[in-house]
Amino acid sequence: MKNGSDRSLSSRALLVVAFAIASLTGALILNGVDAIFAALLAAVVLWVAVVDLDRFEIPDVANLSILGLGVAWSLQSAGIDREAIAEMVARSLLAAGLLFAVREVYRMLRHREGLGLGDVKLAGAGASWLSWSHIILALLVAAVAAIILVFVRGMLTGERVRAGVAIPFGAFLAPAIWVAWVAQAGGIYP
Repeated sequence: MKNGSDRSLSSRALLVVAFAIASLTGALILNGVDAIFAALLAAVVLWVAVVDLDRFEIPDVANLSILGLGVAWSLQSAGIDREAIAEMVARSLLAAGLLFAVREVYRMLRHREGLGLGDVKLAGAGASWLSWSHIILALLVAAVAAIILVFVRGMLTGERVRAGVAIPFGAFLAPAIWVAWVAQAGGIYP
């Protein structure tokens, strides 16, 4: 039991350190209100990453939290602007629709699930925070990070990389959403 307890304790410590680094980064790059939103988003995306790594599942309440915080941030930054709200809704629906289409095409071609609905919902929720170009950035960062992990893990274990390797994509997409939003809000990446 001690081994499992030690692992749980070190996982919690790693999570606290990751949250502290994310919060500090947000505070250094962003203004006061955006830094608070960065810390809140960091907490939720870290939760998503941990749960997805552990169970290959993303809690609906986590996706709703990301969406709710994204809507709150958008309203705080743009006010109640019908055009801005309509664009945010369009981005969210399009991002979720794109990942849903990828999910369905993969299922038709491979006859098995390759992308979960939690990942689809996460893309839609994350898009409430991001501009069009930053949605693409988040998806690209997540995909590249996942691919790199698979190859590094294969090199470290000596196992051959197989096409059917299961990857908890939300564990990469959630932090990538945070990174893309901080880059957007901080004016780092146009």
